[in-house]
Amino acid sequence: MRQPAMRIHGLSLVKNESDIVAQSLLAATAWAHFIYVYDNGSEDGTWDIVRDLAAAYPQIIPYKREAKPYSQSLRKALFETYRGNGAPGDWWCMLDADEFFIDDPRLFLAAVSEGFDEVWGASFGYYFTDVDAARYAESPNAYADDVPVGEKCRYYINNWSEPRFFRDSERLGWYEGGWPDRLGPAHRTRIRLKHYQYRSPQQIQKRIETRRDALNRGSFLHEMFPDWKRAVLDPLNVGFADCRPENAPQTWRDRVIEASLLIEERGEGNYVVNEAMLPPLPPVRPPWVTWLRARARPAKRFLRRIA
Repeated sequence: MRQPAMRIHGLSLVKNESDIVAQSLLAATAWAHFIYVYDNGSEDGTWDIVRDLAAAYPQIIPYKREAKPYSQSLRKALFETYRGNGAPGDWWCMLDADEFFIDDPRLFLAAVSEGFDEVWGASFGYYFTDVDAARYAESPNAYADDVPVGEKCRYYINNWSEPRFFRDSERLGWYEGGWPDRLGPAHRTRIRLKHYQYRSPQQIQKRIETRRDALNRGSFLHEMFPDWKRAVLDPLNVGFADCRPENAPQTWRDRVIEASLLIEERGEGNYVVNEAMLPPLPPVRPPWVTWLRARARPAKRFLRRIA
């Protein structure tokens, strides 16, 4: 019997991303078969953009707009709502509104061998620099919301990695904390992506204000490092113990970094993964460990239900 073709399901959380959400969703339609979008209470027209795009692109499926305290568990609700659309061999993607994949996910995932159930991303983070600040002072329109993000942001560093794709199976679940409860090992090669968190002064300021309550609750620890330069250049060794709400940025100027410390994109496409800067991939467990965990999980579910 012919096996069904692999499909990719994107799980997207958005909030106040009106300057980039259309660009990122349209880019994702080139490789995602379904993109489920949960708007966490946008107030800048993001949800209207999502619905307008959904009318033209059937892959984009608006879930709902609901203002709730941010947590990755919101993505768990999205996954559980649409879980029935998946089939063994499909992949689920944690898709953020400010990310664009360098590697084509369809080609990359098709080459992932059976037995690897997770793929980590190699994130090339783009930052707003002193060069950008000077350019913005001379020509604010160069950083207007309707300017394509690739024309605004040119300086990057490959400084982070975390899980991005999870293979569909009966074993795949989701922790309450918001991350998938994966059982299989992670593929040993990371998929490359561009991450545009800091795009313009007005967007950075909106980002700060949008996340203010969450920062005060202790979420988004990476925004609360006391030394921004070190957080960008050496995130693995900064340490989260010093991340406190009082260190959160107040204005967009708190997120400016020297361009000389980063790599300028010149169009050559030379995105080389820097493994030394990234969190290590989880070790491959022996098969017997996976076997035991797979059989222990139903018992854990039962105990949680009767507790």
